[in-house]
Amino acid sequence: MKIFVHESITGGGLDSSRIVPTLLVEGRMMLQALLTDLLRLEDHQIVLLIDRRRVTRVPHHRSLRVIDSGRDSGRGYRRIFAELVEEADAAFLIAPEAAGLLEGLTALVEANGKVVLGSGATGIKAAGDKALTHQLLTSSNIPTPETHQVRHVEELAPLARHLGYPVVVKPLDGVGCQSVFIARQEMELRRAFTTAARETGQDTLIVQPYIEGVHASVSLLTDGVRSLPLTLNLQEINGRTRLTYRGGRVPLDHPLRSLAFRRAAEVVRAIPGLKGYVGIDLVLTDRDVVVIEVNPRLTTSYVGIQMILRQNLAALIIDAVRGKLPEPGQIQMAGTATFTTRSCEGAKRRSQRWFG
Repeated sequence: MKIFVHESITGGGLDSSRIVPTLLVEGRMMLQALLTDLLRLEDHQIVLLIDRRRVTRVPHHRSLRVIDSGRDSGRGYRRIFAELVEEADAAFLIAPEAAGLLEGLTALVEANGKVVLGSGATGIKAAGDKALTHQLLTSSNIPTPETHQVRHVEELAPLARHLGYPVVVKPLDGVGCQSVFIARQEMELRRAFTTAARETGQDTLIVQPYIEGVHASVSLLTDGVRSLPLTLNLQEINGRTRLTYRGGRVPLDHPLRSLAFRRAAEVVRAIPGLKGYVGIDLVLTDRDVVVIEVNPRLTTSYVGIQMILRQNLAALIIDAVRGKLPEPGQIQMAGTATFTTRSCEGAKRRSQRWFG
């Protein structure tokens, strides 16, 4: 196939004022890992859209064609994107769900009749809207935090008394830990709400009870109906009031691993339109697995999985979208991998020679 690969932050899909440095680092990490896998296959022609102001070096490979969105900015990002979609057979998209970005790009690919090597626009819309995700999960009896949409500061105090402190304030359609706060008293709660609203530009935010436990995620493959969990991953999330994602470890050995895998499979059945690679954020409590968010796209855990997986993960994703999942016994891991958004050391060691 001719595959159009696009990570929106490194590819010019967001203006500089909207780019958080940690998201740029994560975008580079995911793009690097995905490209490495795709170029190893040598079965496909790869077209990559990047902005060289954000990515200074890319690999030299006979199967790779690179388009600089920054140099060709006169045509406009959307027009360049649309033209590359028209030329391709399939598209591999990585983008934040915020402001409907990933959903919109995916819908454009679908409208052109091209293969999306990931979740469809319907699944992205459902997973990107945290209130809708909550409805779908609760209707399927999947444990998830009680979730409320809040528009006015005056609603906060009675809601927090109902939920019990500490509570979490987050964007309705945010990505990662961006503008996610923990409040342990009313003054902190008001400050968190005001700050998150200012940073995101959203007039409606999500408020949930904070769930104590181990921050984790499940990375899985799905053909849209069946699913195959790959790994349980540790998430390093720091901060007393503002949460920050710092990376993770793959795989995580935990007594609730099997239950986490079952919960992940339940999530796929509860949210139509998920396909390919999906990341599900969880909290492992003393006795249960609570689903926090659903990521209908590649996550940074891909970087760690790639380091230890004996198979080619990009090939497995392409097969999953085509309806073919491997048997669980066919998935082979070797060792553990730690990856960090602070230095990207693991990713740099593997391909420092070509990716900036």
